[in-house]
Amino acid sequence: MKYKISIALVCAVLLSAGASVLAHDAPQHVDPDLLTGWLTWVHLTIQWLHLVGFALWFGVLGGTLLLKLKTRLDPLLYTSWFLYLIIVATGVYNMDWNAGIAETPSLYMLPLLHRLPYGVSYTLALAAKVAVFAVAVLLTLIVTLLHLGRRIAEANLQRFFVISGVLLGLAVTLMASVVLLYHEAADLWPTRLHSAGGVLSVDGEPARVAGMSDLPPNDFELLTTPSVWVDIVFRWMHLVGFALWTGGMLATAIFGGVSPARFLFYSWSLLFLQIVSGSIQMERWTPFEPAPYLWNLQPLSHLRFGRLYTSLMSVKHVLVLVTVGLLLTATVLYRRQGPDFSVRGYALAGAVAALVISYTMMMVLLVHEGVDHAL
Repeated sequence: MKYKISIALVCAVLLSAGASVLAHDAPQHVDPDLLTGWLTWVHLTIQWLHLVGFALWFGVLGGTLLLKLKTRLDPLLYTSWFLYLIIVATGVYNMDWNAGIAETPSLYMLPLLHRLPYGVSYTLALAAKVAVFAVAVLLTLIVTLLHLGRRIAEANLQRFFVISGVLLGLAVTLMASVVLLYHEAADLWPTRLHSAGGVLSVDGEPARVAGMSDLPPNDFELLTTPSVWVDIVFRWMHLVGFALWTGGMLATAIFGGVSPARFLFYSWSLLFLQIVSGSIQMERWTPFEPAPYLWNLQPLSHLRFGRLYTSLMSVKHVLVLVTVGLLLTATVLYRRQGPDFSVRGYALAGAVAALVISYTMMMVLLVHEGVDHAL
């Protein structure tokens, strides 16, 4: 009883402290409300479906490989084709409505894109990403035809499909990280990248690009900078970790048959990867100084979108803590019950948590884009 009263008192103190922080010192201006109107939520949902579609395709293949799930080739092929349809449909929408440049990125328009900052660079990076994805689709078509012809043993064909799909998934996420970097560069020009000082700060103006010429940049000089590759690599790690977590959790919940010890090692490894890469991105990628943690809410409330951005990031962090608690509970129960412990329910809960976290991040990215356009 004493422990319950103590826990209740601690929760009450934390809630009152959080409320006082949120209520203290309101921002000096009212930010535009980006999260109203049904069209905004349609836009967010389409972007979320694009991210989740890819994460499930890559993650289910990666989870099948790393967790040694026992499944047949048929469901993997059916799932891949269904997810390809989602990825292509939502990708076409994003090309028109969520590109990093003012014009639709197209190889046919490269001569016109030279007048836009990083218009050509962004388009070529995006074309490389699409090309790698097209190879994955072509590979799936070849495997499907071979499987229908029954000319190769299903086990060998499945092994080839899973391993090659994972390698192509890693390549697609790397190219996506490069595209996101050029998206940021195009949005911010002539302000520097966030990791190079192009952030909103209570102490001064964002850093500008030195020696700016009359012609907008359209090269790949950014990729020769070690600091930029730090941004790309950690963003790539975060995308890979999210995909493997989401797809692996859902595949475990559907197929089952995984060793609890292997599942927990897989889950803790990915959670550690997400926390480390996410923490580094909080310091390098977010458009504010200081970083948008809840304890920095008061100074950030005076910056454009600072309060909204920090609040959404805090929601994400709470969801991550819930996921940690979920995995910690599964670990404790496994220690007590041994190999007979079933992880399928926890895998399903982990997949749902990842889907909610990713939708929250879509809202964060929308606000992030609003900040970039204001710099």
